[in-house]
Amino acid sequence: MRRFGRTWFWRVAAVLSTLVALLGIAFYDVPGLIDGASASRDPYWLVLGSFASDVAALIAAFGAWRRQVWGVVLLIVVNMFWVIQAVTTLFDPIDDADVVFALVMMVVHVATLWCCLAPGRVDSSASDAGVAREVTG
Repeated sequence: MRRFGRTWFWRVAAVLSTLVALLGIAFYDVPGLIDGASASRDPYWLVLGSFASDVAALIAAFGAWRRQVWGVVLLIVVNMFWVIQAVTTLFDPIDDADVVFALVMMVVHVATLWCCLAPGRVDSSASDAGVAREVTG
């Protein structure tokens, strides 16, 4: 049986975060930004903050994909923020669809956090600072 290393888990986390960020941009941020502050059903600062967190997630996913420790740390921060958003949605849902969506997002974000923090064997003497190299063998 193949043992997955830390790099594989970091790439899974990067893919999950990229999908969530792109869906958020396409279905929430862009329509909210196009509507403007007066026509948006949400406060405009929330739309701008959501867009900023999605862009940060895309940057973090790039870093995590390239095995950069800063990318993984930023992924952890962004996903913790998204977990807080999902929890607050569970406390004040508009309808049942909000509850289901928040629960699905909680599972995705917790899985992403687990992938970021998953144990793995990493070479501690990597020559590049901030780059994790897996130990083979």
